[in-house]
Amino acid sequence: MTTTAEHRLTQEEFDRLARGAGGTQAVLSLRAAQLSKHLLLISRLLEHWPGDTAERDAVVRALEAARAADAGAFGEVIGAPLVGAWSSIVNRAVLHGGAGWQDVAHLNGLAVVACAAAGVDADAAVPVRDGVVSIPGVGAATVASTTARLVARAGRLTVAADGTTLDERSEDWSPVRHLTGDAAGRRIRLGLDDLDPFRHGHHAPPATRLPVPELERWQALFEQAWRLLAELLPVRAAELQAGLRTLVPLAQTDERAARSATIRHAFGVFGLTRPPSPAEFAVTLVHEFQHSKLSAMLDLMTLTDPADKRRFFAPWRADPRPIAGLLQGVYAFVGVAETWQALRADARFGPHAQLQFAEARLQVDRGLSAVEESGALTPHGESLAAGLRRATDAMLSEPVPAAVALEAEQRLERTRQRWLAAQAS
Repeated sequence: MTTTAEHRLTQEEFDRLARGAGGTQAVLSLRAAQLSKHLLLISRLLEHWPGDTAERDAVVRALEAARAADAGAFGEVIGAPLVGAWSSIVNRAVLHGGAGWQDVAHLNGLAVVACAAAGVDADAAVPVRDGVVSIPGVGAATVASTTARLVARAGRLTVAADGTTLDERSEDWSPVRHLTGDAAGRRIRLGLDDLDPFRHGHHAPPATRLPVPELERWQALFEQAWRLLAELLPVRAAELQAGLRTLVPLAQTDERAARSATIRHAFGVFGLTRPPSPAEFAVTLVHEFQHSKLSAMLDLMTLTDPADKRRFFAPWRADPRPIAGLLQGVYAFVGVAETWQALRADARFGPHAQLQFAEARLQVDRGLSAVEESGALTPHGESLAAGLRRATDAMLSEPVPAAVALEAEQRLERTRQRWLAAQAS
């Protein structure tokens, strides 16, 4: 079924990514590689189809028809971030004998959604989980039946179940809602997906359907965060425009702390609780997309020695990290430090941003030094570390008030002491 390509970053793209940013073209190259990865994972699932092979063959025909009719629309649907989450989760389940028809047949819905996007008519049986039909990337429909079909006709999607037809105008149809931003000539529209059945895996449970007032709070914060990025960090904003597609709201299990996390095989999506401020939202967007970028690079190259089992001090946490995890943290915190550096220009966040920048650049420097000295980097890893060192040294050369620099050093030392105490216990 699949037609994939061999993907390599150009030297210029790699060099730009190695400095911690990357730019639009590098992000688009990573997205293209992810689409091929999704197609390969789907091919593996088709080989282990847990049901009627005629149904499987019909799904393949629908996918091929959608791609032939509109390759761009097909790529947007099948290359979507939560397709990466679903395909990796279910492939792991297949390996352990734990995948059933409902899990694999999520592909049926994806195929019909791709057909609708491409203007191709199609229909397929789709799973019903606890009375809900998932329409991937589009929404969900509540049905009073254990069976249902998703139908695409003239680009319009409907759900047929127990003699009833539902569409986007129905009360029992819940759409995926979006966050939008428009500032400094840059527009962005992100899905805020609180419906997809495969949106979990972020070390905190996904939130259930957000009430409208809560959705409005998210939108207000996002608008302000996007303005900060578009005006103060246009290169980062361009990257996010090119590669970030979806946010998954997480349940707020601790009111004292905001949380965020990126799934290794889901490029362009991450989970988060609602950030406490526009500045924190802006930093979180950059932070987590850094993880997405590095994870996508890891699909194309090996950066660290997989046989290295040592654990290292990560200056942003008290528990020890393997070399691969430490490198992930360094790459993410280069973006964090750069964002706080830029946010110093906004009078609302200036003093706070100054301290956060001073601390984050020290964290990067300490963590990167451990990476450089580890002896566990591949040639590609060494090139990446060299690029990160140039970016880090540039930030270290930026003057900050002496009192701020001292407080940042003291904060880092307190973190190191907590790490040492944890090792001794």
